[in-house]
Amino acid sequence: PVPCAAGAAPSGQLGSRQPGAAEPRSGAAMGARPLLLFLLLLFVGGLPPPTAGTGGNGNGEGDSSHQRSSGLGGSWHVTPWVLRDGRTLSLAEATQGGFPTRLRVLLELEGSELVLELEQNWELVLGTGTLLFYLPNGTRVTQEASQQEHCCYRGAARGVPGSWARLCTCAGLSGHIQLSDTRSYGLEPDTGSPPGRHIAYRLQEARLAPRACGQDPLDPPRPRRDKRAPPEQRYVELVMVVDHSAFQNYPNLQRIRTRTLEIASQVDAFFQPLGLRVALLAVEVWSEGDRVAVGGSARAALERFLRWRQEDLLPRLPHDNAQLLTGARFKDVAVGMAAQASMCSPARSGGVSMDHSVSVLVVASTVAHQLGHNLGMRHDGAGRFCHCSDLQHDRGCIMASPTGLTPGLSFSNCSRWELERSLWQGRGWCLSNIPQPPRLAGPPSCGNRFLEPGESCDCGLGVECTDPCCNSSTCQLVPGAGCATGDACCQDCQLLRAGFPCREAQGECDLPEFCDGVSPQCPPDSFLQDGQPCAGGGALCYGGACATRQDQCQQLLGPGASPVPSSCVAALNARGDERGHCGQLPNGSYLPCAPGDAACGLLQCQRGQGGAGGSCQGTLVPGGE
Repeated sequence: PVPCAAGAAPSGQLGSRQPGAAEPRSGAAMGARPLLLFLLLLFVGGLPPPTAGTGGNGNGEGDSSHQRSSGLGGSWHVTPWVLRDGRTLSLAEATQGGFPTRLRVLLELEGSELVLELEQNWELVLGTGTLLFYLPNGTRVTQEASQQEHCCYRGAARGVPGSWARLCTCAGLSGHIQLSDTRSYGLEPDTGSPPGRHIAYRLQEARLAPRACGQDPLDPPRPRRDKRAPPEQRYVELVMVVDHSAFQNYPNLQRIRTRTLEIASQVDAFFQPLGLRVALLAVEVWSEGDRVAVGGSARAALERFLRWRQEDLLPRLPHDNAQLLTGARFKDVAVGMAAQASMCSPARSGGVSMDHSVSVLVVASTVAHQLGHNLGMRHDGAGRFCHCSDLQHDRGCIMASPTGLTPGLSFSNCSRWELERSLWQGRGWCLSNIPQPPRLAGPPSCGNRFLEPGESCDCGLGVECTDPCCNSSTCQLVPGAGCATGDACCQDCQLLRAGFPCREAQGECDLPEFCDGVSPQCPPDSFLQDGQPCAGGGALCYGGACATRQDQCQQLLGPGASPVPSSCVAALNARGDERGHCGQLPNGSYLPCAPGDAACGLLQCQRGQGGAGGSCQGTLVPGGE
C-alpha cells in the first residue's frame, strides 16, 4: 500500500489510470469510484441438496438442475408451434437448420390462442456471444457463435396492445410473456416429456423459498416522487461466468451457453424500461475446475471472483460488469452478493448469484438484483415508500428485501431514483458508449434497434416502434425528417443546432457535452482529470465522481450515516481482517494497514455521529453478521 491523501481512492478498491486533461468515457469499465459494502441475499428456508450432473461434453440424461426445487406452483402443459409459409411446424422442425431471424409462434394459454411475433434479440449479444471454456490440460478455448446459434428473441403478441415477450429457443422455448398487468406467464421446456412439450405457469403462482436479508431496514428517507428513466440509452457490456459446480448440473457446454443466454435475455428485459440495455459479450465456463475457490461464504467468494476478474478476465476481455453463476451453496446461505455502487470499476464491478431454480425468470431476478446493487440501488426497505406494478399482483419488486413473494419482475420507483442518482454522480460513465455495427453479431437486420449500414434509423419491430420520424418496415427516415427520435441531439425529427447542451454535467467533477450540429448523437462523456479538488477541498475527483466519505457512507447505510473519526480508521484498518484491511492476498488473507496507509484502506462507516464512550466500531455489513 502507498500513502494517499484524504479523499483519495482507497487501495484495494480501484485501479489507477494516467491522468488526462479531459478523459472520454468510452469502452469498457476503467475506474469509477466504488463503495465498499456487499449486500447479502439470504435464504432462511434453504435449498435442497444439489444434484450432480454429468458435466463435460458427455451424453447426460438431461439437466440435473431440473431436479431442483423450482417453486413454479400451478402449471400445465402446452405445445408451441411455428407458423411459416402457410405451414405449421414443430419448434424442432423450424430450427433444425439454424435459428431464423424471425419467428411466428402459435401458443394457447388458458384458452386464449396467441400468435407471438418474434425477432432475434441482437442487442443481447453485442460481440459474437463468445463461449470460453477449458481443456483438461488447462488450455482456454474460444468458440465464436455463428448467426445460426443466436437463439433468443423479443417481440409481442399479435393484436394485444402493450404486450411483450422475451423467449429463447436454445433448448425448447423458455422465457416470459406479458399480456397485461394481470396476465404474465413463464414458459419452460419439460425435459421429462416427449419433445415439444412445455410447462406454462402464471408468474403470480411462482414462489420463492422464504428468505431474509443480512441488511437491516434503512432509516426511512423522505418520500420521493417518481422520475422518468434517463433519456439517454445506456449499455452494460456483461460477461457471465459459470463455475464448475454449475457446469456439472448440465449435460454439455452448449446447454450451459443457452441457459446463460436465456438468463441474460430476461435481465436485459428487466432493465430496458430504465433506459439500460444489458448486452452479453461472452460466457466463460470453468469446465475443468474453478479458477478461484467458490466455496465458503458469499463474501469471500465474491472477493476472490472480483480479484480474478480484475487480474485475469478484464485485461483479455474488456467489459463493464461480470456476474458469476454458481451451483455451490454458500455457508452463510446467501443466494447472491454484489459490490454496492461499483459499476465501471475495474476492481469491484461484479457479483455472484446461485443458479438456484429451474426457472430462468427466478435466477434472472436474482442476477438483476445483484446488478442493481452494482448500479447503486439499495433494498426497497419498509418505510421507504417504494412501489412497483408487481406489488399489485402479489409479486415483489426486484430490489425488495427478499420475501416469499413471487420473484420481482420490475424495478420500483426507489430503484429508478437511485439509478438516476448514481448516474448523476458519474458512476455509470462506461455505459454511454453506443455499440458500433462491427461489434454486432450477424448481418444487418432492420428492426434490431441498431443503426447499421444502409439504414438511416431503426426503431425496432413494427409492433413496438413508436418513432414518428422512422419507417419501421424500411428503417429509413420518413420524408422531411433529418434524424430519429431518441437521439439526444434530435428534436421533432430535426437536428439540434451546434452548441445545444445535450448532456449536463453530472456533478462537479463532470463536464457538459454539446451537440455538434452534424450528428444526432451526443459526443462521448468526458470529465475532469483525476486529482482535481472537489467538495470545497474535502475530496478529490476520481473517474468523474466526487465521492466524499460522507456521501459513500450515506449511500451504504442511509441518511444519518457518517465516516468514523480518522483516529478510528487507523485502528480498524490495522486489524488485517475482512472488517479492516489494506487489500487481500491471493490466498485469501488480508493485509493490515500501516499507520500511514490507513486512509487508503477499507471505508469505515458508522450510523450516527460517533460511538459511545469514544469506542471505535465501524459498520461493514448493516446489522452485523
